[in-house]
Amino acid sequence: MRIFGLELDNNLKGIDQRMRYIESLIARLDRPDLVVLPELALSSYMANQSIWAYADENSQITSDWAKKMAKKYNTFIAVGYVEQSQGEYYNSYLIADQTTVYGIVRKSEAESYVFKRGRFENIIMTPFGEVAVAICYDARRIHFYQNIKDRNISLILFPHGSPADPQKIEVERQINDALCNRYVQAFGVPVMYVNSVGRMDYMPGTTGQLMVKSGFRLNGLSQIYSRQGNPLSTDIPEATGIEVDLETKQTTGELKFYGENITRGNFLFRKIIMPLDIRAGIRSYEKEKHSE
Repeated sequence: MRIFGLELDNNLKGIDQRMRYIESLIARLDRPDLVVLPELALSSYMANQSIWAYADENSQITSDWAKKMAKKYNTFIAVGYVEQSQGEYYNSYLIADQTTVYGIVRKSEAESYVFKRGRFENIIMTPFGEVAVAICYDARRIHFYQNIKDRNISLILFPHGSPADPQKIEVERQINDALCNRYVQAFGVPVMYVNSVGRMDYMPGTTGQLMVKSGFRLNGLSQIYSRQGNPLSTDIPEATGIEVDLETKQTTGELKFYGENITRGNFLFRKIIMPLDIRAGIRSYEKEKHSE
């Protein structure tokens, strides 16, 4: 299977513009079997309520576009978008071919000021096996691992819209490598990490203020981690690819977690600042969504 991840320009706004932009990249790929796009690919990653303007009611626009792209380029499409359903907003991700949407995953640990949070599922059943999808921060949480550890997995996708300090690229890369390689070792299947590049838009709350103060932006660093397969060379700077035979596998050993997280993290931030920020965000979300 020929799998490509596309690292998108987060600065480009507008659904129609981004659809044309993404298609221009897909059109240049060499015989893709699966195209993997980042978190919130169709809207760009915006962690504030202005992203609601790009909401897709019942996933219809995204589904139709993904199926159209899949048919035109004879591929599967995996894409992140803003889902609106029954008065709620979700940070969502789907996989489709030319006729079928095989499933939708919602981000459990979604941005609390912007999206509905919950304990959502992480498996999408496809013709090439069960695909485990963890959107951004969900990849670091024990909830994701518990959802997939007893399943027969063929592929793991980590679509991100992940801001970080551009002065600490190597630190970010080391964190990504550690996370993705743990899942490769545990399941023996390829792991695709795909992130966007560009500025970080306004993010409300204490966490957002800290990120802005530190000059965070989206740094990309997209990569495919796998024990098998051959890298696919491409002259497209946004693309990274691999040709690999997908096989369904179960985990061969337990992953270690520190409480709910796969990494220790900063105790003060994880135990005090973040929980308070999340609660404030949920209150804001519940209040503002009713005024829409």
